Amino acid sequence: MNDDAVAPVIAVMLILAALVTFLTVWNAVYVPSMKQSSEVEHLRNVESAFLHLASDIERVVSARQDHMTLCEPVQMGGGDFIFDTLRSGGSLSVHNEQKPVYNITLTSETGATLGRVNGTLVTISYDPVGNFWQDQGYQWQHGYINVTKHGSHKTPLGYYTMTDVTNEGSGSGSLSAFARSFGFVDYTVNQSALPGNCSRLVLHAINLSTTPGHSFASGNGFGSVRLNSRVNRTYYCPGANVSVVSIGSEGTIFGNATLDGWNASLAASARACGGTVKYSSGSSGNVVYSLGNGIDPVEILLSTTTIEVGVY
Repeated sequence: MNDDAVAPVIAVMLILAALVTFLTVWNAVYVPSMKQSSEVEHLRNVESAFLHLASDIERVVSARQDHMTLCEPVQMGGGDFIFDTLRSGGSLSVHNEQKPVYNITLTSETGATLGRVNGTLVTISYDPVGNFWQDQGYQWQHGYINVTKHGSHKTPLGYYTMTDVTNEGSGSGSLSAFARSFGFVDYTVNQSALPGNCSRLVLHAINLSTTPGHSFASGNGFGSVRLNSRVNRTYYCPGANVSVVSIGSEGTIFGNATLDGWNASLAASARACGGTVKYSSGSSGNVVYSLGNGIDPVEILLSTTTIEVGVY
């Protein structure tokens, strides 16, 4: 047997064994770890997008402007790197809450409904598809963001527990302030003829709703969430027989905070407007104020800002 012929064969076999070992380690350890690292970065980008989106919503709600448009891009998929460009995907969805968080009703002395606004909210969600790390999504609702797992488990992003979220919504925290901004009253006090009364009340009502035809989008590139506001103004001239303003809430923490905001604003106008605005009655989830349209008729302006939220 020629040893000179055996040595090259053994060398080739050792090289092949080393190559197979390298490829095995590459596919079993390096590629998954790199894809997971890339996926973590992707989810950080989604989290950042939702934080910006929450800020955008607060901005549009506080601005109450007509034809205001904001757009927030969201990275739908990730997990790719230079040696493996396969990407995961994701979906964006938005839907209306089942019940209005508040409602405002204008009625006449005879009980006829002259105007009504239902204050609605939306939930905006990102859900991963084929994630290379873990099935972690994000959801905006009632003014705060949840981190979701497997579509059902939710943990608030900016708070330690849901108790903290409840306290922020029911106390004087930022969530309560956000809810209160969904409804308030401006008033104009008479300066001459009948000082102490008001000649005009402006009722500002805010609601969020889903853009028709744009409630769902999916892919592995970039999607976006767009906010478009429009303002509808309805005038009720002095003497138009608007005599009662009734505000109701569906009883959630957000709805109750919104009702508190309406009540505080109407109470302030009652103090400033003398006989023009008067507290009439109140119960759990409802307050009623009467308007003096006798010797001092008041003009009513119902200004409704609807913010449509769509995904693309």
